[in-house]
Amino acid sequence: MQISMFKAMGIGYMLALALLLWEIGDISLHKAAMPFVLPFTLAALVGFLAYFLFVYFAPKEEK
Repeated sequence: MQISMFKAMGIGYMLALALLLWEIGDISLHKAAMPFVLPFTLAALVGFLAYFLFVYFAPKEEK
């Protein structure tokens, strides 16, 4: 069974995003670091949304 590169990248991106959100949850207990990490989290969420939409609406392979 073969997995496409885009699915593997999507799985990796979702895991990285989940770990980033876990880190945000941990950092939110330490309010001093929140202004430094929050912009990166928002950028990661926007990046994942753009990646998902790019893959979802990509043209299907024609055979």
